[in-house]
Amino acid sequence: MITIVAHRGWSGAAPENTMAAFALALKEPGIHFIELDVHLSKDGVPVVIHDHTLDRTTNGTGPVESYTYEQLRELDAGSWFGPAFEGQKIPSLEEVFELTKGRCKLAVELKTMGGNYEGIERKVLALIEQREMKDQVVLSSFDHDSMKRAHEIDPSVMTGLILFGKPTLIWEQLTYTGASSISIHHEFVTDELMKEMYARGIDIGVWTVDEPEKLARIAAQYPDMRITTNHPDRLLSITRQQPAVR
Repeated sequence: MITIVAHRGWSGAAPENTMAAFALALKEPGIHFIELDVHLSKDGVPVVIHDHTLDRTTNGTGPVESYTYEQLRELDAGSWFGPAFEGQKIPSLEEVFELTKGRCKLAVELKTMGGNYEGIERKVLALIEQREMKDQVVLSSFDHDSMKRAHEIDPSVMTGLILFGKPTLIWEQLTYTGASSISIHHEFVTDELMKEMYARGIDIGVWTVDEPEKLARIAAQYPDMRITTNHPDRLLSITRQQPAVR
């Protein structure tokens, strides 16, 4: 069965990584995962935003880590997408957990490239523990050392690796980090790779696919694929028309 992952919430229809985008995704039972991104505020609060800077998706400027949580909450994270979303805030990870607990699985990406956000793994793992959501959350990152740290702190929490470019030494990286899944750019999917991953029992997914023809091709060719998309409605339309990939 195709696993549908709503990238940054339903970000094709609402401002990414906002409560509006997450709430919209929760309304569609065909969505299996909501993906989101986590940084730390200046005072160490895990907050949900993609970029390391505020400029693209808020009316603020500069690095996320230069602002306290309360200062971040004063910013508008919705107007850039459309006037109907004026007043949307940068959520805390705890808020998102409160909204989604027991309703949808979460793919939580830690934005730790470059060694920033020391201690983010422990903070996020503590929230998962407090909310009793270990069976609902998968941590992931392009920073594989971050996933190694997370696995060492709590091996019972699921972790995954996001890979840049053409995937190489996948098994070695999974062994090093203790992760159990990988996500790669859709352009690098091959029959040979998929055969190897399935043989080893490794969960594999692709990001980020939005074009209808590409969604249809991947869904038809790899009916057990995990597909991340900004437009889950497009993928849902395809899978509902193809009984073999339901």
